[in-house]
Amino acid sequence: MFYWLFILVAFAVKLRSLISQHLYVDEKPYFITYCIGFGLSIIEFGFEWLWPRKSTAYEALVDGEECPIEYSTVFSLLTFSWMTPLMKHGYSQFLTEEDLWALSRKDTTKTTGDAFDKSWQHQLETRQHPSLWLALFRAYGSPYMLAAVFKICNDLSAFTQPQLLRLLISWVDSYYLESGEPPQPVIRGAVIALAMFSIGFFQTVMIHQYFQLSFVTGMRIKGGLTASIYKKALKLSNEGRASKTTGDIVNYMAVDAQRLQDLTQFAHQLWSAPFQICICMISLYQLVGWSMLSGIGVMLFMIPINGLIARYMKNLQKQQMKNKDARSRLIAEIINNMKSIKLYAWGAAFMNKLNYIRNDQELKNLRKIGAGQAMANFTWSTTPFLVSCCTFAVFVLTRDEPLTTQIVFPALSTMTSYP
Repeated sequence: MFYWLFILVAFAVKLRSLISQHLYVDEKPYFITYCIGFGLSIIEFGFEWLWPRKSTAYEALVDGEECPIEYSTVFSLLTFSWMTPLMKHGYSQFLTEEDLWALSRKDTTKTTGDAFDKSWQHQLETRQHPSLWLALFRAYGSPYMLAAVFKICNDLSAFTQPQLLRLLISWVDSYYLESGEPPQPVIRGAVIALAMFSIGFFQTVMIHQYFQLSFVTGMRIKGGLTASIYKKALKLSNEGRASKTTGDIVNYMAVDAQRLQDLTQFAHQLWSAPFQICICMISLYQLVGWSMLSGIGVMLFMIPINGLIARYMKNLQKQQMKNKDARSRLIAEIINNMKSIKLYAWGAAFMNKLNYIRNDQELKNLRKIGAGQAMANFTWSTTPFLVSCCTFAVFVLTRDEPLTTQIVFPALSTMTSYP
């Protein structure tokens, strides 16, 4: 697909050169032959892109219809056009489980479970102290690394828009400022506007691909760990069953695996956030000079506050996990001894004990978690505003000359792109 796309781009550039050189008059046979070859390349590109793919033999092994992502092209993956038939069907009637496609082969539990088992065996054979993180990275890390490439492209394009906006404002000002210089050509403004549209389209594609690969990686991690834990639970000895209750095993599969899945959505922020801050500070320095240090001071001031909130939330999450374990153990004990509980009329006692764990421990802790989460969201939302406000305020107070739109609006746009 990319081969024919690049061929078309190269042919189009050369065709423009041939037309500008009036080669269609001097060497008409060569020009006609070249145009025929260019047209055939367009047809080949259309066939490669739009010709319907045949379903593979995998469809005979599943209950539902094969997922179109198995044979979709690279452009279909980038634009999610492989989901168009399902969207059209959902527009005409309500979607049910029977309307959904089967899972992709790479996303099935068998594939994800086998990948983790193979990676874990490699850790056992090569390392004295096996690492779960290295095993997960070896099994599911390739799409996650590709997501990092998309994240880098998205971050760079996010900071390219303010620079293009600055050039566009400069182009507009050239028609109104009485500096004695001729205004910039119209084609320059058109090219800048088209570049802003292209960068916006490119940024949208990159951010959606990043989230898609992150969600897929998290789903595969949860599927692989759940399958491995379930397989291990079926092989536990009597001694192992005595040390791990059913509630603990269920928590491993339902809660802990879900936490690792959620982690994949934010793990890239460990390097992306400093990268964005550095680019933002460099852009602000070019626009407002050393006034951007006030914004850095605000961020440094907010780091300890966010750290305290994060530590508080971490302690609450640990306590919540202990409460869930206690509730799961109690429910398993009630179910396993239901006959004795009914026989001795202990139902009210066990119900009170269960309500105490659920209401007095779990729900109270959940209220604290909700309050901490609200405080964390407040600090995260106000920090970009405080950075922008302090930076611009210091810039205005320390500047003697009057501000022009050429400086003000790109600065504000750059600050807005910081979050």
